[in-house]
Amino acid sequence: MCGILACFNRRGFRREDVARAVDALRAMRHRGPDGEGLVLLDTRTGSAQTLALPDAPPDLPYDCTLETYEPRSADLVLAHRRLSIFDLSSRGHQPMRDDAGNWIVFNGEIYNFWEIRDDLKSRGHAFKTRTDTEVILAAYRQWGSDCLKRFNGMWAFVLFDAAEKRLFIANDRVGIKQLYYVAQGDELILASEIKAVVTLTATPLTLHRENIDWYLEAGHLDFNLETFYQEIHRVPPAHFQQGRPETIAASSFQRYWDFPQSRRRFTSREEASAAFHALMDDAIGLRMRADVPWGINLSGGLDSSAIAYLAHKRRLQNGHPAALQSFTAVFPGMAGDESAYAEFVERDLGLQAHYVNPLDEFDWDDFEHFLTHQDLPVATPSCYASWCVMRLAHTTDVKVLLNGQGGDELFAGYHHHFYKYVRALWLRGRFLKSRRLITAYARLKGRDPMRIYQAVIADFKTYAKLKLKHRMPGPGEVFDASLWWTLDEIQRRDVQSRILPLLLRYEDRNSMAFGLEARLPFLDHRLIEFALALPASYKIHAGWQKFIVRAALDEVPDTIRFRKDKMGFTTPTKAWIERYRALFEARAQDALNEGFARLAGKHAFAERDHLALFRMACLGIWLETQKDARHRIPC
Repeated sequence: MCGILACFNRRGFRREDVARAVDALRAMRHRGPDGEGLVLLDTRTGSAQTLALPDAPPDLPYDCTLETYEPRSADLVLAHRRLSIFDLSSRGHQPMRDDAGNWIVFNGEIYNFWEIRDDLKSRGHAFKTRTDTEVILAAYRQWGSDCLKRFNGMWAFVLFDAAEKRLFIANDRVGIKQLYYVAQGDELILASEIKAVVTLTATPLTLHRENIDWYLEAGHLDFNLETFYQEIHRVPPAHFQQGRPETIAASSFQRYWDFPQSRRRFTSREEASAAFHALMDDAIGLRMRADVPWGINLSGGLDSSAIAYLAHKRRLQNGHPAALQSFTAVFPGMAGDESAYAEFVERDLGLQAHYVNPLDEFDWDDFEHFLTHQDLPVATPSCYASWCVMRLAHTTDVKVLLNGQGGDELFAGYHHHFYKYVRALWLRGRFLKSRRLITAYARLKGRDPMRIYQAVIADFKTYAKLKLKHRMPGPGEVFDASLWWTLDEIQRRDVQSRILPLLLRYEDRNSMAFGLEARLPFLDHRLIEFALALPASYKIHAGWQKFIVRAALDEVPDTIRFRKDKMGFTTPTKAWIERYRALFEARAQDALNEGFARLAGKHAFAERDHLALFRMACLGIWLETQKDARHRIPC
């Protein structure tokens, strides 16, 4: 897990260009506190010069310094900030070169790299390190772009193929590790964070007003591959791109993986539960691999608790009885507090637990610092609570955190999944089944069944309007009638654009801000394929959502497995914003002064709409963080 940077300029780099690349790499220092590296390549000849940098390993040789670099002698920069997880020695230093002369910068983890390594060794490959980075290079030599299909993990990497004189750029299946780029004129820039792209590019940048307006009106973020700059885009998940550096920007991205297109048949729920349990257990086992201490981000909900119980069981089986460390945000006495459940898991498993109260420890300067790391505004205060958890973990020896991100998207854990499932039953004439389901759901939630009916009817009306080509107040990527027919289709859209991309950016920026690696067992591609091929009735049954997760994981006590109060990762938003209303209003006014969303501004300053005020304030702070670049940003 690291930060990567790549830049190609067909005219070659001057010293001041290389200096700017070093500055861009330094802007991501938090992602890799354990070292840095930069190589300057001439893509026409394949010659390489490694640059001496302050944080580079002192035991390695370097070819030049910034002062001795010969201008225009290189046209490709590959750079890397290292967070050491496997093979902590300098052998794992990046950019990494193989014996074929190929170079790579890689951010992420290939969890099954030991198995791939053994396969490659049987095919005659030799290895000098204990890193997954070296395995990627060897896998590419063996299988070309098909190597991606063999990887289980999260990744964004840029590889220079010395023999073919071409770049190979790839992102993992759902974009856990993001990669951003600008491709204009003679220049191609890629980086793990937008701030590094902004630092490095000489291209004039233009604010993406439509994306900003969607954010202000309804909190839509990361729903497409664009950002708040028209020129900066995100590399699409499950895709790769390859070609010569001077022409690759004109080539299309190619998909190497897709969601399942057919149902998986099971003879019973018991058979499906056993299959899920085996996959979940193995996904956690793979993500427990590390040469550094690891812990668990525990909310007290079903998903993170399930990971805690399965990981604890595996540790005992592997002869490691020492207590796991857990990290939890709490809001004692406030709406959304789940501390009682987290404490139950702590006592039951004997965890070494750490707690933080983000509301009591809130500091405005820290909040603005948090937003700077996010690179874009955030939609709700819950993201800041996650930041506080990561900051807490940073005070310990833990460098890897497992958490439950993705469980709700894959196994129908959100309320709107229930409403869409019932609406789909109506459309198929299954009225008796839907009535029983609503009755059971209302009883579990302690709600009036008529309120549930009203929610389903509202969802049905939205669907009907979309089918009639009615323009809904939201981005087309979110409101697309063809994706609102079944529960499966809306879940795919939640994973692709509606929900998960936003949460993955939060997760990446918050963890990497403190030099931590976040690992997400539910987003193992085998579990994604399993979940999205699973019959809807296995996910929602007898009023319960995520039914198969509850049924399969009998290691988890019923106190957690059959909780009725679904919360997600919530925060006391109203109390939080009211406590600091004057500061939020001042920052919101900054956004209004820049001419953004007058209508949204009216809602923001109304006492009833706390989230609108939060979004306006976040935008005001974001605009302030961009001032250094504003001389290049036409508004």
